[in-house]
Amino acid sequence: MSQTGQQLTEREAALLTEYELIRNEVKKMGSLVAEINEEELDALTQSMRSVEQKLALVYTVFRSSIYAHLSQQEMANQASDTMSMYSEQFQTNCPPFD
Repeated sequence: MSQTGQQLTEREAALLTEYELIRNEVKKMGSLVAEINEEELDALTQSMRSVEQKLALVYTVFRSSIYAHLSQQEMANQASDTMSMYSEQFQTNCPPFD
């Protein structure tokens, strides 16, 4: 089978037909993926915002508990320093408690 001018062989015509079918399927898949992305993207974004807010809350509570713990330790150290300072200045004739 020879090709003359604009005529296509059967094989070329079949190949072009298959290419067109594949192109149509790829277009369908592309539009389906875009549709799914539009629908699920909003739900996913809302879900991620919720997770982000909860994580920020947990982070804040964690930081405040660490701050409270460190402040408590610092106050205990200051109290013990103050007590040791006063105990050095204060002298008594009483025997120590056992």
